[in-house]
Amino acid sequence: MSRLIKRPAVVLSAICLLLAAHSTTVWADNAPALRLSATVSSYLYQDGLSLVFSAYSEASTAAAANERLIEVLNDAQAKLGKPVEVKISNGVLQTYPFRGKADEPTVWRGRGELILDSSNLPAVSQAADKLTDVLSLSRVNFSLSDEARRKEQSRLIEQAARAFREKAQVTAEAFGYDAYDIVRLEISNSGEVVNPRPMLMSRTAQADPDSSSNLDLRPSQESVSVTVDGSVTLR
Repeated sequence: MSRLIKRPAVVLSAICLLLAAHSTTVWADNAPALRLSATVSSYLYQDGLSLVFSAYSEASTAAAANERLIEVLNDAQAKLGKPVEVKISNGVLQTYPFRGKADEPTVWRGRGELILDSSNLPAVSQAADKLTDVLSLSRVNFSLSDEARRKEQSRLIEQAARAFREKAQVTAEAFGYDAYDIVRLEISNSGEVVNPRPMLMSRTAQADPDSSSNLDLRPSQESVSVTVDGSVTLR
C-alpha cells in the first residue's frame, strides 16, 4: 500500500526536474539522466552570387527563332570572354509559338538564359556590365557558399560543445551532483537568410564613365547555427 502512495511523489519529482532544467528526465540504474541541448549561431554576409541574364528572339519558324536565340547567347559569351573567378553556364532554353485567332502559330518566340556564378562580387559585377546592351538581367540570387558555411560550422562546433558541457555541469550542480557522464550526442546545423534584399537590383547610369561597375550588389546576412543534443547521467 505504501508503495502505491509514494509513486505519485516520484512522478512529481520527475516533472519538477523537467521544468527546472528545461530537459526531459528519465531514470536508469538509479541515476537521473537528462536530455539537454545547446545552440550557438553567427551571421555571415552571403559570398556567393548568381546573375541570370535572359535573351529573346522572334521569327516565323521555330528553327529560325531557336537559331537566332543561340546566336545571341553565343555573341554574349564571346563578349564576356573568360573573366577570372566567374563561372559561365547556360540556363533554360526554350522556343514556343505565339498563336493568333485561328489558334495557329503566327510567330515563334525564343527565350534563353546565360548564368554568371562567382564568389568574387567585383569580378562578376564587371562581367555583368559587358552584357547590358545585349541581354536583360532577370534574376539576382545571393547565397552563402558551401566553403564559407563549412568553415563557420567547424568553428561553431567547438563553441556548441563547450556550451553543452557547461549546461550539463550547471544542471548537475543545481541538483546536488558533482559531475556527469555523456551518454549520447547528436550534432545538427541550420541557417536562414536575415532580412533578404530584393532579388533584382537596379542598374543605373553613373556620372563617371570610367567606373568599373554600375551594378549595385548588396548581399544579405545569413545565419549559421550548430546545435548539440545529447543525454547525460548525473553522478
